[in-house]
Amino acid sequence: MSRRFPNRPQSVLSARRGVERRGGPVERLVLGERVIISRALCHFETMNALPGGQSLRRYEAAKLSARARTPIADPAFYFDWGKDQIGVWSWPKSLTADLTDFEGEILPETVLHPPLQDGARLMATIDGYEGQVWSEGQLKASRWWPSQPGDADWASFLRVTRSTGADQHRPVAEDLILTDRPAHSQPYTALVDRVKSISLRDMTALALLCIAVPGLYLLGQWAHLSQTRASASAELSALSEETAEIGEARLIAQTASNELALYAQALNRRHPAELLASVSEELARFSIRLDAFEQNDDLLSLTLNADADFAPEALVRAMENNPLMNSVRLEPGRGTGEWLLTAQLESAQ
Repeated sequence: MSRRFPNRPQSVLSARRGVERRGGPVERLVLGERVIISRALCHFETMNALPGGQSLRRYEAAKLSARARTPIADPAFYFDWGKDQIGVWSWPKSLTADLTDFEGEILPETVLHPPLQDGARLMATIDGYEGQVWSEGQLKASRWWPSQPGDADWASFLRVTRSTGADQHRPVAEDLILTDRPAHSQPYTALVDRVKSISLRDMTALALLCIAVPGLYLLGQWAHLSQTRASASAELSALSEETAEIGEARLIAQTASNELALYAQALNRRHPAELLASVSEELARFSIRLDAFEQNDDLLSLTLNADADFAPEALVRAMENNPLMNSVRLEPGRGTGEWLLTAQLESAQ
């Protein structure tokens, strides 16, 4: 369980040097240990926040979605809960499975970086360098390099994240600075995972604290925790039955994703379904109707229908920022509101 004691041991898990632990076993047990895991060992992505407020159902659905997205086989997670999006950090559980006398929390180092309101920056990290893109105080994209990236690497990162307004020249890396706590607090529903982690070490820590804390107060707190655990277990049991369809849908989506990857690997070209999904997402932003879709080798051809106040240059810029295509051309068609768009397709890698 996580504790908020001052001066608690703060250990580091580095890709280069392994685990560097602070404090002795008793100090870590009583005060609680924080392990900061290197950005080099983590995977990051974002997903839209689910409706429903801070409910257990919403929390468990977010964990199911994160498990379906991460490329790590047996992951551990940290969720950075923003207003409209959730930053999902994951890393292999095996990295911390052998920690002895561990009692505390594990945090990706990036969640302890001072937040940026808007823009892009390059940060020095424990094992290398991290590019970050922020919007409204929320981390939107992250990329890690073992050494300082060049201007081309930085421009490619901004292009993939669609950060068209940022400076394309690589900025000077900012020094590694870690805050005392993450910028976004965890929802109260995260208590469920902490309750599940109760072990003999927690009981020992409570016994040690009884020396300084009145017994009746601790007894009341333990009763409250036991009641919370019982309520959470009952809700989790009901939720597991209700989310059976979600699990089945996740397996179907994962199978479709694997088929797309095999198609691209075997033919060295992207599956039309992947292109169509990406194109439809872009067109929906401009309220443009797609009348025809054609993919021939490395050429994509679209027939579109747009309103009279449509801005062609805006669509071209948006399509150019799409990592699946380049050399976009847009020409008027024969009918009213008709446009013909062609583009070269990037090779599947």
